[in-house]
Amino acid sequence: MNALLAKLWERHKNPWSWFMRPVFGIVMFHGAWLQSWPVLLLGVLGLATSWCWFPKPQVVHPWVERFIEVEKPYVSPPWTPAKVGALLAVLALMIVSLSAFWQRSLKLGLILMFFGGLAKSVWSLKVAGKAGLFAAAFGVFWALLASVLFFQRE
Repeated sequence: MNALLAKLWERHKNPWSWFMRPVFGIVMFHGAWLQSWPVLLLGVLGLATSWCWFPKPQVVHPWVERFIEVEKPYVSPPWTPAKVGALLAVLALMIVSLSAFWQRSLKLGLILMFFGGLAKSVWSLKVAGKAGLFAAAFGVFWALLASVLFFQRE
């Protein structure tokens, strides 16, 4: 099992696995908006698994290597109360956001997306420093997308 996880973490170093996460986030939230369980579940499944779809890249940039090495302990055993709490907070934010979109509360859903994106950016930079810049960019993208959609609706 450890060998398989090690291989999957190596695959996560492929930037394409990082690019797919926001795509599946959009699918997931759109599925909630449509109140379509199949689309919502496609987004959740894609988001949960896309980190290991792509082959290990031939060249791994040092900042990717560093970020993965920093990220790995946060989502791997041993499970401390702080790690469980952080994962539950992320899960709660996702569930509340999905519920907002499911209930057709576009403003609340977009506000939650915005703050979730900012939180991802801050966390990435806090735990990994400069190595977290690429991951933080995805959080900023998410926050900007939510902002554009929010103000477009005004």
